[in-house]
Amino acid sequence: MAVIDQERVNRIKQVLKWNPRGMTISDLTKKMQINRNLIAKNLDMLVISGQVEMQPVGAAKVYFLSQRVPVASMLEFSSDLVIMIDRDERIIFVNEQVPTLLDVQRETLIGNRIDTINNPFLRDLCRSVPDPDPNDRTGNEHVAEMSSLVGSGHRHFRIKKVPTTFEDGSHGFTFIIEDITAQKTYHQMLEISEARYRGLVMSSGEAIIGSAPDGRITSWNPAAERLFGYGEAEIVGNPFSQLVPQKTRGDLDRLLHDIRQGDCIQRREMQMMRRGDHEIDAKITICPIRDENGIITGTSSIIQDITYEKLEMHAREYEERYHTLFEDMNVGVYRSTGDPRGRFVWGNTALLQILGYGSMEDLREINVTDVFSEPDGRMQLLDELRRNGFVKNRVLSLKRTDDTPVKVSVTALAEFNENKDLVFINGIVQDVSGSVTPGTDRAGPSAGNG
Repeated sequence: MAVIDQERVNRIKQVLKWNPRGMTISDLTKKMQINRNLIAKNLDMLVISGQVEMQPVGAAKVYFLSQRVPVASMLEFSSDLVIMIDRDERIIFVNEQVPTLLDVQRETLIGNRIDTINNPFLRDLCRSVPDPDPNDRTGNEHVAEMSSLVGSGHRHFRIKKVPTTFEDGSHGFTFIIEDITAQKTYHQMLEISEARYRGLVMSSGEAIIGSAPDGRITSWNPAAERLFGYGEAEIVGNPFSQLVPQKTRGDLDRLLHDIRQGDCIQRREMQMMRRGDHEIDAKITICPIRDENGIITGTSSIIQDITYEKLEMHAREYEERYHTLFEDMNVGVYRSTGDPRGRFVWGNTALLQILGYGSMEDLREINVTDVFSEPDGRMQLLDELRRNGFVKNRVLSLKRTDDTPVKVSVTALAEFNENKDLVFINGIVQDVSGSVTPGTDRAGPSAGNG
């Protein structure tokens, strides 16, 4: 790189400043009393560097002091670190951000080969990107990231190494270095947070489903697989609407519309659908997912199966109704579950008197099978209810709490769910011990076991 006489250059710039209309080489030679060739060479350098402009006026060349801001001055205002090196890898320029970061004086950097300076950051910088051909005129830049020890801690940087032509026409490179430590730290924390969140989601006992703004399912935890019967691989990418029956899809569309407006729907009851078109009662909480800019990128749904809660609620409602209607009747009235052993849900005072129990709480403590005299009596009654849906005036052999036998006439109605499973039995019981002759049960050969 040619040696510049900075004092002479400053004098030329000063003379041009005093003559804003411009001057020719001859004018400058007379004014400054300097050799014409030296004036011409220095003007060429100043034109290349952008500090002086030339305009042809007829056959003459007129030179003006440039009104443009030198590039080096602009780089001082950059928040990025800027390091320029020549073809010999000597540092010829750094902006103020570099010595500030490295806690050194600018003078200790300028003029030295970058690979000979004892500084971890500069050593890592040399290794961070490959060395392109210094004669490459294409201007292709090389981009890389690096981590380096700066002060007492590691920091992260994104680096561009750009082929550069300098003021004197020589070539080298410019490092433009962005400190991305804050971004890296944020993304690392985000990855840790996402990993923890995913762990919680996967281990949750409640179904958690992620979906895109257009309603496509994007994530599916094991609890969702257990509840709905679909594996993650076969459900992801399908519409969320697949999980609700046709009759409630309008409700779902309204919920999703509210979510897209930023609302969060808490514990809304909705009918949903398992694999095989089996409907369930569910409670759903569905909220929008936002990115760091606050833009809604999807939804997260937490779904709880409340089918049995609803059944229990209906059972309590029936209990209250039966209690009001049948408490004062002389015949026993009851409601029991339809499983093989059975539990009494409700019974009136007359039923308690027939079976010899003091309170409904005592009756609830036993299985319905415990009041039958024959071991298979309960199962035979259930079989008939499943076949016909009801029994009428069926005579059964039961036993009181003190094991005293009692003959009763039972009329009962079966209650089934959507899967045709026997869920509840509602019945009327009348004590007929005094009106049935032993060995002559009206129900036929199996009546004694029913």
